[in-house]
Amino acid sequence: DVNRIYNSNYDILILNDKFIDPYSIPSNIKVIYGPQFFVFPSGPVVGPLKQDLVGRCAFNILSTWVHDLYLEMAESIIMPLVPFPFAVDTDRFKPDLTSKTLDCVVYIKRRSKQLVDYTLNLLNEKKISYKAFTYGSYNEHDYLNTLRTAKFMLTLDAHESQGFALEEAMSCDIPLLVVDAISMYDEMGDGYTSTYKHLHPKKLIAPSVPYWSDECGLKIIEQSEISSAIDTMMDKYSTFTPRQFIVKTLSNEVCMRRILDYF
Repeated sequence: DVNRIYNSNYDILILNDKFIDPYSIPSNIKVIYGPQFFVFPSGPVVGPLKQDLVGRCAFNILSTWVHDLYLEMAESIIMPLVPFPFAVDTDRFKPDLTSKTLDCVVYIKRRSKQLVDYTLNLLNEKKISYKAFTYGSYNEHDYLNTLRTAKFMLTLDAHESQGFALEEAMSCDIPLLVVDAISMYDEMGDGYTSTYKHLHPKKLIAPSVPYWSDECGLKIIEQSEISSAIDTMMDKYSTFTPRQFIVKTLSNEVCMRRILDYF
């Protein structure tokens, strides 16, 4: 209801499911667009940067790598591209005293079937207990309860604009062993074929975990590294402190302050 814009004294308006011409919105209102409009920029947001929108409007790209992706796919955007990640509910996703009865949670999202099968076979050979969750087909309550019993999470994830499920695990103080994607071409929605193969030779550089530090766990790229990395995590999982990173980077207070400071 666009009339609400004119009938209310908003400071910041968030438009995350449709584009409204910023020049039709009263100029005293700051506007955050996105991030749910598109995979690649299209429509009226594409065009020369408009200086009168700088400082008043921002398009939320969730994390910094998306900035380079958008500018690879569009010559320019009419407003600044700014990362405003969503806050993690650190009160709900928190560690507790549940005993670590499970070695590993495996999080799977659109990677090759060959990689997934190889990794699960390795865990079976090493007699490491695990429970696998596949993006889009699990219950969040079950996910949270399982996280609390696990020593670490092994992620077979494609590109993530933010990686919310991974950050929820880190908020529970579960370290990650990440088999990192290096581009959007690593996404294989059917398990066999790259979703974005048709866009070669674009670079489409992209990570699996956009928000990360060494305190969060281990990141590898090559399949040949997985076996030794699993052994390392089984020995050292308790030495990582991922929740500290989440609290100082993606808590409610930090994320809201990031937005207010920008404007």
